[in-house]
Amino acid sequence: MPNPTEDSAVLRVVVTTALGALPLADASVTVSTAADETGARELLYSVRTDEGGMTPPMTLPTPPRSNSMTPDGGLPYAVYTVEVARPGYTPVTALHVTMFSGVPAVLPVALTPLPENRSSAQTDLTATGEPQVLYHDQSNPNAEE
Repeated sequence: MPNPTEDSAVLRVVVTTALGALPLADASVTVSTAADETGARELLYSVRTDEGGMTPPMTLPTPPRSNSMTPDGGLPYAVYTVEVARPGYTPVTALHVTMFSGVPAVLPVALTPLPENRSSAQTDLTATGEPQVLYHDQSNPNAEE
């Protein structure tokens, strides 16, 4: 498994059938940057799941951990988009997947089987808003900084 550097984190995706009943082998998983102002994204990984439904480890760049130490230090996390598809299942797109420096993450994705005689379906989105905004509580003088 790759060791994350100070400015990166490792992501693995585990793909199962609905409700996590069975792992899904050979599902296509792509990881890209979040869309910019023009809607463009950069593809970082395109992998397939193994017989246990797990992707290989994917090392992703993140801002330095020091960004989280001060209120004006900049975003302490990076945001990615993860797309998962397999024939016979409704594809899933996970928007705004946040990754923090040095913190490994496992993203569980459950794919729903398509009804009989259907070969495709609209992609399910797992989030439609912005990532959670992090604030520093300046009203509590006893809060740890």
